[in-house]
Amino acid sequence: MSDPFWRDAKASVVLLPSGTQGEDILALAERWTGMGLLSPALYVMPENVGDSTQGPPRIDAIVLGTGEDLAPLAVSVDLFEALAEEQLAVLRLVKLRAATLSREVDEAQDAIADLVRSYVRLSMPLPSPAANIREQTTTLSNVTLVCAPSGFQLRQRVDWASSETGIVVVASPEDRSSPWSGDAFVRDDERFVGFTLMHLASVAGLWAGVPDGSFELMERQTSGSDGVYVSRVFLNAVLTESLGQRIAAGVLQGAADPRSLLIDPSVSPPPRGTAYIDPSQITAYVDRMVDGAMALDDGLLAFDAPAEAQDPPRRRFGFWMTLWRFLIFSGAKLGQMPWWTWRWISSRAHRTLTRTLHTEDGSAVSGPSYAEVLDIRDRQVIEQSRHLLEAERTARAEASTPAGLASVRTTPRLWAGLRELVFGSLDGSADLSSAGFAPVEGQVPVFGRVSDVLALPGEPWLSDDRDVPPDFPASIDWYAVALEDPRARLGAWVAAADSLPPELVPETDPASDPAGDGPPAGDDATAADGATADDSATAAARGVDGDPAAVAAPPVATPERGSPARLAAIAAAEEARRRAARESRTAALDSYDEWAAAQSHSFVWRLLGRLADERRSADLLVARLVREIGAVAPFEPGTLLRLRRTFHRTVLITVIVAAVLGALGLGILRGLADAAERDPDAQYGTWQRIVLWALAALLAVVVAVVLGALVRYHAGWSAFERRIDVERAKLRQLGARARRAREEGARLRSLHKQAVEWVTLLSTAIHRPWHVPAAWSERDHFDVVRGAMPFATQIATIDDSESASTLRMRSSMAGHLLRKGWRHDAFEALVQEMAADNGARQGFSLRALDEDLPHASNHTRQMLLRALDDEALLTRVATPRLVDLVRASQREEQETGRPKVRPVGSNPLDVLRRSGDHGRATAEDVPWDDFLLTSLSRASDPMTPLSVSSLTDLRLPERHHERVTSFLVIPERLRDRVSGSRDADLHVVPVTAATGAAVDLAWRVDVVGPVPKAAIRLWEADGRRRSAPTAPLSTDAPDTGV
Repeated sequence: MSDPFWRDAKASVVLLPSGTQGEDILALAERWTGMGLLSPALYVMPENVGDSTQGPPRIDAIVLGTGEDLAPLAVSVDLFEALAEEQLAVLRLVKLRAATLSREVDEAQDAIADLVRSYVRLSMPLPSPAANIREQTTTLSNVTLVCAPSGFQLRQRVDWASSETGIVVVASPEDRSSPWSGDAFVRDDERFVGFTLMHLASVAGLWAGVPDGSFELMERQTSGSDGVYVSRVFLNAVLTESLGQRIAAGVLQGAADPRSLLIDPSVSPPPRGTAYIDPSQITAYVDRMVDGAMALDDGLLAFDAPAEAQDPPRRRFGFWMTLWRFLIFSGAKLGQMPWWTWRWISSRAHRTLTRTLHTEDGSAVSGPSYAEVLDIRDRQVIEQSRHLLEAERTARAEASTPAGLASVRTTPRLWAGLRELVFGSLDGSADLSSAGFAPVEGQVPVFGRVSDVLALPGEPWLSDDRDVPPDFPASIDWYAVALEDPRARLGAWVAAADSLPPELVPETDPASDPAGDGPPAGDDATAADGATADDSATAAARGVDGDPAAVAAPPVATPERGSPARLAAIAAAEEARRRAARESRTAALDSYDEWAAAQSHSFVWRLLGRLADERRSADLLVARLVREIGAVAPFEPGTLLRLRRTFHRTVLITVIVAAVLGALGLGILRGLADAAERDPDAQYGTWQRIVLWALAALLAVVVAVVLGALVRYHAGWSAFERRIDVERAKLRQLGARARRAREEGARLRSLHKQAVEWVTLLSTAIHRPWHVPAAWSERDHFDVVRGAMPFATQIATIDDSESASTLRMRSSMAGHLLRKGWRHDAFEALVQEMAADNGARQGFSLRALDEDLPHASNHTRQMLLRALDDEALLTRVATPRLVDLVRASQREEQETGRPKVRPVGSNPLDVLRRSGDHGRATAEDVPWDDFLLTSLSRASDPMTPLSVSSLTDLRLPERHHERVTSFLVIPERLRDRVSGSRDADLHVVPVTAATGAAVDLAWRVDVVGPVPKAAIRLWEADGRRRSAPTAPLSTDAPDTGV
């Protein structure tokens, strides 16, 4: 349920007179409400009461009050619907009867008075039979107020009123500035409207800040046919003209302005619990903020580079397994040598036959294909090399694959952390110890200027009239900086000006050609102009516009095409064009640098630069990986073939040489054996042994060479297989890394764009946390003159321009507003107001903003960003803070330091008042509380009776006017000042000042009654002939006053 509209559950329904009399009272009530004197009430004009023949009538009531901008408003409502909105403890039904000589009867009011009263009574809840009067939920008070000028009498209307049930009050027809001053009398003039409204506000409990009416202050019995009440009212009010409100509005306005002295660290103290960062350390703290932002949510804003490529692990075998695999390899290669030798011999024959019969360009080839000359193990390795090409194609496809949706996912922790980082660095609302903002001696370091953290994003750099590259953005703002590097493009554009090709340099204007005054000579130039030499001669003979003098003008000599002078002129023109282009482009770059320099020191600008570096790192890595993929060349198909041929050649040569040497050794052995047979006595055994050892050594050499060839063959074969494995793994990893880097780049672009939106939203909200309407700061000047306000209502205003108390109040409000977390509290209030506007208090919150993720946007940020331009919504954010500041100022400052006040009104005697020797008429300022209280309560003076003009002469000796009961309603702070009054029947009623009240008042009401109606002069029939009351003639009665 919303907050109740009627203060203390008490409301008043006022039935006004009809016609212009009621309209005048309503207009003055609206003015007094705007001044802050009156609280709202339900005003009913007789003309707004509908027909009741078909049931309850429709009664339109007018409620006067002030809107959100504190401007006076008049709202028309259905009376019974308004009463049904809230539960009321007290409802006052006041019928106002203003009797004047020009208007003695109000038939329209008389016709509907009983109708309104009866239906209002039916509208109220019935009392419980089992409850006593104190336990009733709603009290209905019927009051009839009769106001008339002094000495005026009207029996008919008063008789009608006094016959009713309820309270009948007759306003004492006297007008004094205090109970001890003279009576100016009440006349039927413009002051009579104010006199009537003053008594109406007292009876109906309409005085601002006072919850009770005059007859709720005392125990009484209801009036009947035997008596009425007579009342006299005094009011002293200081129109603060919303002093606290205006000062609070100024404080709010200053707090929202980043350039205001109110929050300038050089002249203003920091919020309690914080300390401004020293200017020499701002750069270091900004760098810490950037590092803290990049580390949020495990570094989600930073580029997460894929791991470097690693070579695949080698296959590992045991010692004997390695030897066994080598033996198998060697046996296979040696066993296939005869077959490969035959294939080699046959292939040589086939190649010779092909060159002979077909040549290299022939239509046929003799012999088998390349695949047929490879063994099975070689074909297996070659098949792996083909897989390498497939891996390269796969890697290229992965490198160019767009990022999937999963790569741009984020978590709400990032945005919550960024929000806390920004606000915490400005108002200390979050614990940023991990980001380098550790408390120093218990004080949290914060930035004193908003510009150190955030620059307003509403001032882009415009490139409309500048020399910029083609397709360059028309405006550069945070979005452009976040997604690209505009300065790099401008710098490259400036550098390109020096290398403009000649064909891109426009030709110089012939009129400004330094080599001549006309176009270059030649047939081409003439043909281009569409004229022949004869035509030119004819035109020269005719002259220009038929002027004969033009015929005699000699032709101007021009340099020939290709001449050194012509070439030098073209070169000079090209250089001039390049220089002009360079200057214009440099000017654009300098303008951009100047714009960027104004924001480059702030956190947001450095963060944007850091984000750009992260994206640039991702793009550079993708480009490098793509180049590495392209640099991978497929292996030549003959690698294994060359290894095998080398092995075969080595083994074959070794075997042939060994066979020749072995045959030679065997021959030598045979010869030695034959010689030994021929000469048994010869000693050939030594030579035989030598030859045998030589043959054994030869065999060992053959075995060693073959084994070495096998080892080299196996090593080369294994190295080739390893290279294939490494390249395949490298391509696979390059493709995955390129795809990962491309996904990172896409993630960063999406994430950084949303980061800019988030920072833009935060910056806009910080630069404009609320809206302060101009009406809050304006000072209304109420020109109250003697002829428009009764003397019983004394008004004063204050001058708060240079008052010391005003300065203290402003300082107190600033200290109350600028506390830890005040900016974040305002942002949270803004979100709550936005939720209320959208009818989604549960769904629209800070959590919803944090959960506005790139892959699952709920559009809350865009909605809130648009709402930042809604002044009505921003005003609702400022309103509770205004009320809170005013309440704090009333509690802390207004109790101890109130400025002096100046009574308002044009006293004709002021022209005779002098101030010193300056000869200027002045109105002296008086202390605030003295103005409120002095004229209403004097400890040394007795109670004064009511004016005898309200009583008949015959009943005057009964001294009804002397039996006065007085009630003095004053602010709580003045209670002790009237405690020693001599007035035994003066009842002091202290009240607590209303929050943000535009008026501070003291109200006194003197009541007599109940008085017999026969004692009231208002309806004495024979009194119409009397022009003035007569003083009592009894000598026994004491003098009771005027």
